[in-house]
Amino acid sequence: MIDLLIYLSLGTMALLFTVSSLIYKKFLLWKPIIFMLLGAIYLIIRFFPGLITFIAIDAAKEYYLYGLYAATILFAVTFKRKLKITQNLTDYDFFELEKELEDLKSTSDLLRLRYISTIGLVKEALLFYNEDLNGLFVTDQYLEFTKTGKHEYSLEEFVETIHEDDQTAYLGAIRKASKKNPNYELKYRIKAGQGHLWIEERGRVFEFDKKLHLIAAVRPIDIKLFPETLIHEIDSLPTEQNLVSYLNQAMKETEPFYLIMIQLTNIPDINNRFGRDVGNLMIAEYIKKMRFHFAKDVNSVFRITGIQFALIIKEQRKYDVLYRALQSGGDLVNLMLNIGGIQQVVYPNLGIVRHEPWSAYTISELLSLANKTLNEAIRNQKKNYSIYGE
Repeated sequence: MIDLLIYLSLGTMALLFTVSSLIYKKFLLWKPIIFMLLGAIYLIIRFFPGLITFIAIDAAKEYYLYGLYAATILFAVTFKRKLKITQNLTDYDFFELEKELEDLKSTSDLLRLRYISTIGLVKEALLFYNEDLNGLFVTDQYLEFTKTGKHEYSLEEFVETIHEDDQTAYLGAIRKASKKNPNYELKYRIKAGQGHLWIEERGRVFEFDKKLHLIAAVRPIDIKLFPETLIHEIDSLPTEQNLVSYLNQAMKETEPFYLIMIQLTNIPDINNRFGRDVGNLMIAEYIKKMRFHFAKDVNSVFRITGIQFALIIKEQRKYDVLYRALQSGGDLVNLMLNIGGIQQVVYPNLGIVRHEPWSAYTISELLSLANKTLNEAIRNQKKNYSIYGE
């Protein structure tokens, strides 16, 4: 009975191997090796039992049969293979395939031309960083404002064109950009002709084919004296004349509001140490952050002089946040700003006046009180703010 089972198992293995080879036109080399090894063992057990002295023949046949079962199961499990299916293509099929390829090529070329044309329309220069950040490609707009003629840079070459004080901040920003922190903004100085030019870079990380890529838009910042700075955050501010119109309307409403005069007292010192261009950039960053934290109405921040501004707060909650920040000396008011490689704290003085609906002050009197309160804050050595009536 055991011999019959052995023959049946060996025959099944041979059948599986033969059929698999015929169907798939190839075979796995280990299968005939296993089959011949098992056949050789059976021949020894069947015709040369004297060679086996460590176990009885019947027990050897039984254990051998178990091994055959396992091998048969293995042959059966590995029987299925991938079929290579081919199809006879007609001339019509080739024509349709060529037509599809032409359509794809036409679409690809159109997208490429649209992309190139779009780059030519935008005013900002574009920087395309290599995926490993070892180099970058710049568009024609970059060549125009830097007065250079080179489109491709290694990262080391590009860093050499940046002001040495700003190189560390630049490298830190682009290397910090990641999938979790995809956006960044920084300002730095770069060689342009015989001098340096301030530029603003806004970058973004995106993922393609499981790899991260970095692209950035760059625009020059032309620094001029007040009132024209060509810095949007400053030049877009309403002036003192607009403040008068705003107060005229606000004083007719039934809700109280706060008029806050702000003077960025240490900006002249920053101008002397680093240049007026850095001072203007510091002012712009300060106004941007004050708008974000306290000015719900984007037109409620006004420029009075080069370093003096007016802020109107109508929400009590926002004023409470400002008041707590003033009391604690927190960084909501005394801001640490980084421009290129320059890091400075901008210290303001604030004069605060609360206007009630029943107040009898005229606009001129209200502005005079706010300026008087600001002067008191400037003279006060203990704190940088003064609140009228306290």
